[in-house]
Amino acid sequence: MEKNAKKNKSFIKAISAIYRYSQVYIGDNVKKYNIGKGQWSFLTQLLFNNDGLTQEELSNKLYINKANTARALKKLEDEGYVYRKEDPQDARKKRIYVTKKSLEFEKEFHQIFKDLNKILAKDFTEVEKDMARNLFYRMLENIVEYKDTQGK
Repeated sequence: MEKNAKKNKSFIKAISAIYRYSQVYIGDNVKKYNIGKGQWSFLTQLLFNNDGLTQEELSNKLYINKANTARALKKLEDEGYVYRKEDPQDARKKRIYVTKKSLEFEKEFHQIFKDLNKILAKDFTEVEKDMARNLFYRMLENIVEYKDTQGK
């Protein structure tokens, strides 16, 4: 990529390209588990962060509409990666949990994301990694704040 070409590109073009290439990388690495690009983000949210969320909570955390969330969870449930259990405080809600099958490849799943981070940050110094991380999270905070206050 030419230096001038880099200067002329917007944040969103670069972020979109990184996202697309990352999706392909992750998809290639999880397809042996019969997990598609529509499901892995839900599974990672449950495995790495918040086992026991409701479907609505998952939708909100991932900024994905309820219909897509329902389809993804149905596929994960059919494949034996998650199960639903009634919320003890509210019988109308179902909490979603990972199964033993999911936990069996949790370490490998973590490694896929670690390897992707290494690829993305190749030849970065620790200072550059911290700076990039901080800038991306600030951008994320900015867009979330915008959506929460003006973009509804």
